[in-house]
Amino acid sequence: MAANERIDHELVVAPDGSIPAAQLKRLGVRPGAHLRVVETPATRSGGSFAGSLPDFPDVSWEDFERASQLAREDVGSA
Repeated sequence: MAANERIDHELVVAPDGSIPAAQLKRLGVRPGAHLRVVETPATRSGGSFAGSLPDFPDVSWEDFERASQLAREDVGSA
């Protein structure tokens, strides 16, 4: 493996802040090994979304059609 080649392994931190030894053993990490933690965006590998969806206003079919027509006109004039 080249010095600049990157290998990613996903580890899950326990509630107490530790990484369970079984996870490290599965990856072949030996006791005393030095590890470097690198933060990556959660969405990189299909992260999860938490929270609730916003409340959307009730829109009648006529309002939807009118908004669609305005959008088509706007795109057509660009």
